[in-house]
This record gives sequence, C-alpha cells and structure tokens, in this order.
Amino acid sequence: MNVYAKIIVFLSFLFLLFCKQSQETVPQIQNGVLDLKTNSFQIQTPFPLHGEWKFTPGVFTEVDTKDTVFLSIPDTPNWNELQREINEEGLGIGTYQITILLPKDKIRLAIHLPMIHSDCRIFQDKELIGEFGSFNEESFMDRMPRVVSLRPTNESQVTLTFYVKNRFYQFGGIRIPPIIGTEEEVYKSIQVSILQEAILAGGLVFLGLYQLGIYFTRKKVKGSLYFFLFCILMFFQILSTGSQSLFLVTGKKMGELVYRIDLFTEYSGAIAGLFYIHCLTKEYINKKIIYGFSLLILIPLLNTIFGSVRSISSYHFYVLCLIIPILILHFYLIFRYIQDKRSGYIYLGLSILFLIGAATNDIILTLGHRSEPMYLNLGLLLFVFFQSLFLSKHISGEIVSAEIKFKDVLFQLIQSEKLSSIGMTVTSVAHEINSPLSAVILTSDSIRENISDFFKQLPQLESISKKSFPFIYSLIEQALNQENLPTGIEFRQKKSQFLNELQETNIEFSEQYADIFVTLGVIELPKEWIQILHDSNSKALLLLTEKIVTILQGTNAIQTSANRAIKIAQALKNFTHFDPKAEIKTIQLSESINQILTILQGSLKHGIELKTNFINIPPIECYPDELNQVWTNMIQNAIQSMNGNGKLNIEINQTILKNNPFAYVCIEDSGPGVPNEILDKIFDPFFTTKPIGQGTGLGLYISKQIIEKHKGIIDVKSAKGNTKFIVYLPYSQKANLEENFS
Repeated sequence: MNVYAKIIVFLSFLFLLFCKQSQETVPQIQNGVLDLKTNSFQIQTPFPLHGEWKFTPGVFTEVDTKDTVFLSIPDTPNWNELQREINEEGLGIGTYQITILLPKDKIRLAIHLPMIHSDCRIFQDKELIGEFGSFNEESFMDRMPRVVSLRPTNESQVTLTFYVKNRFYQFGGIRIPPIIGTEEEVYKSIQVSILQEAILAGGLVFLGLYQLGIYFTRKKVKGSLYFFLFCILMFFQILSTGSQSLFLVTGKKMGELVYRIDLFTEYSGAIAGLFYIHCLTKEYINKKIIYGFSLLILIPLLNTIFGSVRSISSYHFYVLCLIIPILILHFYLIFRYIQDKRSGYIYLGLSILFLIGAATNDIILTLGHRSEPMYLNLGLLLFVFFQSLFLSKHISGEIVSAEIKFKDVLFQLIQSEKLSSIGMTVTSVAHEINSPLSAVILTSDSIRENISDFFKQLPQLESISKKSFPFIYSLIEQALNQENLPTGIEFRQKKSQFLNELQETNIEFSEQYADIFVTLGVIELPKEWIQILHDSNSKALLLLTEKIVTILQGTNAIQTSANRAIKIAQALKNFTHFDPKAEIKTIQLSESINQILTILQGSLKHGIELKTNFINIPPIECYPDELNQVWTNMIQNAIQSMNGNGKLNIEINQTILKNNPFAYVCIEDSGPGVPNEILDKIFDPFFTTKPIGQGTGLGLYISKQIIEKHKGIIDVKSAKGNTKFIVYLPYSQKANLEENFS
C-alpha cells in the first residue's frame, strides 16, 4: 500500500469517527416540542437542541402572538429579517420558546449555553432559572459559556422561554444551539472539551516553540518565526472560541477582551500562515501580492484592538470575504509545493491543506449565518498530527545527519591528531628508517668489494677435493649460525686457544688461521680440520670460505635491515590509515600496542626504560584504527611528560567490572604527574598544558570519545613520579557493537 492509499484510509477513518455522533438518532424539536419521554439518558450523551423553535420577534412574551413563527435552529440563526422595529440592523429583542416532554425517569437535566452572542434570560414555566449577560445597557459583554440546571418538577413537561436581547452584534438571535443532557453528563462533556482544547493548544505551543528554537539556534530563517507566530495565534484562537478555557484565566467579565482576541487571532492567523507558506514557496508568487493582502487585513486587524465592539462586528463579515481569497492563495501555494514533491511535502502539505479546508468551511458557514458544522478544531487537530509526524521525521533525520556529521568531525579530528602525532615523531621515525637503509647501503658496498676480491682470487685457487667440502660447509654453517660476535676479551682468549692448537701441530700461517676461525665463530677445531690445514691449498680454502661467509652475512644483514624498514613502514601505514566506515575486527591488544611502540622506538631508546607485561588474554572486538590513536596519544603524552628520560611500564591484562569481563591496558610513567586542580579537565576538548604550537588539546578528548564509543572506561590516577592511564575495554558481542556504533 503506497503512502497516498494510507492517507486516504486514515482520512476515511477519521471522517467516519467524526461523523459518528451526527449519524446517531437524536431527538429533534418539532413544532416547538421536544419529546424526551422515551429517551434514555443512560445511553444518550448530551445533544444540541436542533429543530423548530417558537420565535416571537420584537417582544418578550410568555404566550404566542400573531407574529409568532417556528424558527429552525441552526438553519436560521439570524433574526434580522423577522424583526419589525429596530433602530440599527440586528439590534433588537425576541422570545424563543420550547416545550420539553420529560422522560419517565426522574433525572436532573441541564442546559449548556456554549456561546449565545446576546444577552439572555431563561425561564422554566415562567420562573427565572438562569441569565446570560444583562439587559442593562451599561453591563459588561458576556460571552462566557455556562450551564443552567432545570428545576425539579412533578409535571410531565416543562416550558423553557428565552428572552434574548442583542446589544453588540450586527446579526442577532441564538446563533449556536444550546445543549441538553443530564447535569452530570453536561459537566463531564465540558471537562472533556477543556481537556481536548488543552491538548490541542499544547500541541500548537510545542510546535511553535520548536520552530522558535530552530530560528534562534540555527540560521535565522523567517519561516520558522512565522510558523511560531501562527501556532501562538491559533493557540489563543482555540482558547477564545472554546468551552471556557480562556475565561478560567480572565474571568467572566472579560467577554469583550475574549471577543477581540477571537477576531484578532482569526485575522492575523491567516496572514501569519500566508507568510509562513510564502517562505517555503517564494518562487511561485511575487511577494508584493503577499504584502498587498496583508495591508488589506491591517485596518480591520487594528480595529479589533482600538475599535468598538459594534464596529468590529459590523466589519467582520466583510473581512471574512477578504480572507477567502487569502485561503485560496494558501491552497494554491501548498498545492504547488506538493506537486513539486519538495522536502516533507506529504506531511507538511496535508497538515496545511486540512487546516485551510477547515478554516474555509467555517468562514463560508459564518458568511451564510450558520454555525454548524464548524471544523476548525478538527483542522487544527489534523494540523498538529501531521506536523508532529513531519517534525518527528525531520528531527530523526536531523539526528542521523548530526551523527554522520559528528562521525565526520571525529574522523577529521583523529586524522588531525594523527598528523600532529606524526609531526612530533617524524625525526625519530626518519632515524629509525634511515638506520636500516644505511646498513643496507654499507653492506651492499661491502658485498660488492668482496665479490670483486673473490673473482680476483679465483685464478690462484686450485681445484677443491671432495674431502675439503665438509670442512668448507662446516665453517660456513657455524659462521651463519653465530648469534653474537665475541667481545674483545673473548676474542683474544679464543684466538690464543686456537693459536696454541695450531702451533702444536706445526701448521703454517697459524696466526692468520686463528683470526679467521674466531671471526667465523668456530667453537672448536676438529682433528680432520688439522689434516686439511696441512695441505698446501688450505690458506686458499680458508680465504675462500671467509669471502663466502662475508657475502652471505651481508645478504642476511640486508634482509634483516629491509624487514626492519618494512615493519616500520607497515606500522606507519596501519597508524595513518583510518576508515570511518571500517568494520569491527577481532584483534590482540598486544599486536596493536607493539605497532605503536615500533613507530615510537626512536623516542623510546634514548633515556626511556621500557618494560612491557603483556599477559596472554583473549582477543577483543573493536575498531583497530581508532584504538591505535588512543595508544599513540597516551604513550606520547607519557614520553613528553618525562622529557625523554624515565620509566615507562605498559601492562595488558583482564579483570571483572560490574560482573562483566573487561580487558585493560595500563600505561604508567614516572613523570611529574597531573596536578589535582586540572585532573578533571584533561579530557576536555582543547585543554592542554603544553606551550602554544606544541599541542592541540584534542588527544585525550579524542581518546575518551573513542573509548566511550567502545562502551569502555578510561581512568587516570596521578601522583608525583607515578601517573597511570588505564583503559578498560569490554568483551562485547560484535552485533551489539554494530548496533550501538554503526
């Protein structure tokens, strides 16, 4: 089911729900009589008094006159055409009357007057039971809804008479039908209405404040400010036209103020909404048209503040005629917005379309002097609903966007910190790479010279007998297996031993042979070697062997040096590599830290006594590139705090925290320590104690962010001569890590 089908289903459900009550069969007034004899108020909710009322224009009377007619309410809410003698249009008096046939059950009935727009006295069988406003010309304007309870009676019927006088409005009479029901249900329905209005008004305030927050915290887009103004205006519109919410604050004597608020918010709300939609659709219409409509509404808008109530009511219908084209303009702009499928067009467009439709319906009904059915509250409810969906989607999108931006910023910070780390270690790293490269160059020169000498001596060599090959092979093998060269004392002692053995057997060139044997790492002289050394070509064999060993040792040295350079280069490559979309990998912490120690070896071997205690613990699942940055930051900080001279201990082990297994890395140095007054600030961004230009203040901050990303803990304990940074990393399932950090 596509999104449009879902919307149609939702609207159909909402329409049926809203129209359910109107489809119910409720009693109607017929020929001035309301028959409630068979009505059960145990299942019947309060209902409006629709139907044919008796109406006598121009007089207050208890009995019918020749002018008495049946007036359909709400179909004919204006009595102007029926008045005989009125000085000004709409300012007159009249009598409304109905007879109620009471139900058999003795129940207490009540009449709810939502808003009668006129002064009124209510009589039950000629006895005054309630009053709305006052017939005194000097009295205040009364618009506060109220409930009038019918007095208990033993009669089977009662007659209700409404004396109505119009003092303020151009169009007089009962415009909104009273509601009848049991006293308990009437009050309950009022409480429900107040709750609904509060929820709706609260939703508007929330939406408005959200947009106001966006206006002040982001780019100051005027559309957000107009939306806030519109929501606040509609907030007061709901309260001023509702059951009695605003009167609970202002008091019942502030009817004129409430009336002014009602029309002021109605007029200005249309303009604020137009400016808001125009901010979204500037390319569709010239702004001069928007300003033109605003100026047309400006005079009646000011009149709601400074004009008299009569002038306000006189102009009201003309202003509504001006608002109709404004609403059409609303509809055109938002339709274009939806047609172009712009950002959030479904939720945003629907919310405004429903509101425009409801407002248009209410205005047309008002222009036709009708009061039902009014849909503004329904339109506002749908507006709040769809705007909430829009904002929810928008907020979730912003959160995702913020997370992506945070990851990007963290990536840039890590890369920046890595470049800073490389900058600080570039000298030592260059030295570490130069050393094996220099060894390669020197050794290759030596090999070249030895090979050249070897070929020069070839003509002097005689053919090698089969019995001499084991002697040559054994010499070469012992030389290549030699791990450490003998010291000066060991060299002299071994040479003296070989020299004595050779001289005892009268071997020629004993001095030279003894030097060669010690150099080649010979441990002892077998008897078969003595026999070979007596041969005439023994000297040539030894010199040949020495040349071969020297060449082979040189190739070994080149290989060792090259492997060392490769190791450093690989460590640098692993260190500088960082992929923000990297997958979680399973690694050994010892391998991760050894890579960093390889890079920092040049900084460590001059005055730093390094001790490592890497316990064999299970591997962990993590983002290796990020952890490499943590170890670099901490080890570099330790080296710098000791000024390149002190003790550095690194330990890897595991422990139990909160009943869960954790791996931990402890980096301990013998530096001066961190002062207590700044200990709680060292993880703050841009906080550093280093001189300007030597530190970014981001190393520990980034380290903390990375460790927290891994659901780990970073702790510091510092005293003079002993500072420990301990990183605890949990043994977590890969799926959980991906869920938390992807």
